[in-house]
Amino acid sequence: MKILALLLSLILLLPGFFNKSFEKEPVYNNKELFDPSLTRLNSVKKLTEYADSTALSEHIKSGSLGYGVLVSSILRMRFYHGFSYYTLQENWIAAITEYLFGRNVSSPVNPDEILQYPYAGCSQQAIVLMAIMKQKNIPYRSIGFPHHYATELKFKNTWYFFDPNMEPKIKVKDRNQDKWKGSADYLKRYYDGNSSYLDWAFGKSMPVVFGTPNAEPAPNASVFQSVTKFLSKILWIFPLIILVYPGKPKN
Repeated sequence: MKILALLLSLILLLPGFFNKSFEKEPVYNNKELFDPSLTRLNSVKKLTEYADSTALSEHIKSGSLGYGVLVSSILRMRFYHGFSYYTLQENWIAAITEYLFGRNVSSPVNPDEILQYPYAGCSQQAIVLMAIMKQKNIPYRSIGFPHHYATELKFKNTWYFFDPNMEPKIKVKDRNQDKWKGSADYLKRYYDGNSSYLDWAFGKSMPVVFGTPNAEPAPNASVFQSVTKFLSKILWIFPLIILVYPGKPKN
């Protein structure tokens, strides 16, 4: 019994020594607007301060539509596309769960954790954008497509479309939902890429899914990752506790 408990404790402790992910690290394609110097903005606080400083120098009012466009453009340069994943050292329970069952449970949804990487997936970039807008009291909501994720921000009672990940070439006036009327097919005209890929990402003749305004993004994933990250650090202790306190002997 003692040997089994020690062995189990060692098995639960061992993954924490490996700073390795099961997923392949994304490679920059040299096409996106990526500025490596901006990786120094590795927290929501630093990113917001940088956006505020840039807005001040460019005479853009904080909380305005122009501010939303500015933050989106900064995120375009801050990240290149590709999902980040926990390493075994960071959260081995989530990493192994992702490896065995998929479902993207090992892709960080905490914005400060996302900002530790130079790359981020569409939903991760949207989460960072929402985090900044939340600090500025700018209403936001998610927009879901079959294989893509973007954001709308609300200014003067009007929703505007933002997608820092896929970088559409879209004018400010065309972001207005009254212009594109919630049609994914209409939005495709602003994106580079072949039609088959855009049909896969946005669907064909499919309505978009609007999230609840100002809702916390990925709440279930956030809880799962917080709990498993904590357990990944302490789970190895439990077999030792059982070993030390085996319980009262039976009469």
